Amino acid sequence: MNSISHSDRQKQIIQASVQLIAQKGIQGLTIKNISQAIGISEPAIYRHFENKNDIILGIISVLRESIIEKTDAETDDNNTIDSIKKIFQSYTDRFTKNPALTAIVFSEEIFTNNSLLAKPIYAMMKMNHDKLIALVEKGQSGGDIRADITATQISNMIIGSYRFIVSRWHLTKFEFDLKQEVNELLNSLEKVLIK
Repeated sequence: MNSISHSDRQKQIIQASVQLIAQKGIQGLTIKNISQAIGISEPAIYRHFENKNDIILGIISVLRESIIEKTDAETDDNNTIDSIKKIFQSYTDRFTKNPALTAIVFSEEIFTNNSLLAKPIYAMMKMNHDKLIALVEKGQSGGDIRADITATQISNMIIGSYRFIVSRWHLTKFEFDLKQEVNELLNSLEKVLIK
């Protein structure tokens, strides 16, 4: 997936689309609903995106770019455990500022039967997993992280635990403090990861 620059109007359409999916599910994401939410005509939306799938691809692109930027920034000069914590805290900050994103990132309904959308979301998941594995391997080499569990399994534990907490937060309509739960998770994982 290449880096894509979006116009201000495209960003507005993407944000409105995220809100609509959060409020009404993927079935609520229609060009008509988007045009009503933004206050522009349906043909005006088609000048910026070809169709609904194109809008969802735009959402995925924005998320991907944000993740790359945050991950690269957080892994520069920190020890491995701190880097992992900062990466997941930055994801959490993003979700708490825009809870509607969880409806996209954790919605299997959107991607299950649509290979056009499934490919980029899988690529983004694989990119995150691979970066985390590389980070854990770096920590294992430096003695920061226990080496008796594979980096892949440690990565699976971290991502799976994080995904569970954020999914629960989304399904309960954001009724608990996500930052607090994630910090507790990361502190517990730190105890498990340090031998």
